[in-house]
Amino acid sequence: MIQTDSYRVLMDERWDLEDLYKFPHIYSQIHSFIYCLDSDIEPKKEDIITQSLLNYPWRGGYSYTNIYSLLHKLVPKEDNPKIAEIKYASPGWIDLAMNPEVALKVAESVGIYLGMGVAAIKAYKEINKTRLEITREKKYHKVELEKLSNSEIKMFNEWSEEIAKNLGFKSLKKLNKRTKNPEVTLKLLLAHHRRIEKISEFILNRKAQLPI
Repeated sequence: MIQTDSYRVLMDERWDLEDLYKFPHIYSQIHSFIYCLDSDIEPKKEDIITQSLLNYPWRGGYSYTNIYSLLHKLVPKEDNPKIAEIKYASPGWIDLAMNPEVALKVAESVGIYLGMGVAAIKAYKEINKTRLEITREKKYHKVELEKLSNSEIKMFNEWSEEIAKNLGFKSLKKLNKRTKNPEVTLKLLLAHHRRIEKISEFILNRKAQLPI
């Protein structure tokens, strides 16, 4: 991908100082996730991303949120969004110098999530709650966390399909091949869901719009 254009995020005048940090930070994380895991990129970059995911130390204290630092580093400098201009007025905007195709994918994903409404929020809560209960049960009975039963594999796959649908994530099959672990796939999608939810708050509060 080559950065050839810019994308304009529409904003109103009710932003505070924290918003000016929070929005670009979350947007950048969502961009890295979609760029690396749900976009068509060069085969060489595909291989680097796949190997990075396979070699990532998922256990041993590493948080799934840390994966965003890795994904950000895997996005070429020329394709990382950069703030080109901010106009704080009514209406105002943030111009992001970035690949417009990925910008539209981000906007579409947020739009799909918002269109799902309460159903998406409910699905996330129920899935995450049950997943945590399974983990606690395994720890209590001293069962190896890495070992998944056939029923668990089926559940994780079904949950991933539901979360992916609610976020408009189209590359689930490819992500499964990359992680080679349905639980890892699910946790990645849940982390992505949390960030989509946070950026959606700006839309719902009428602080920002992501045009398609």
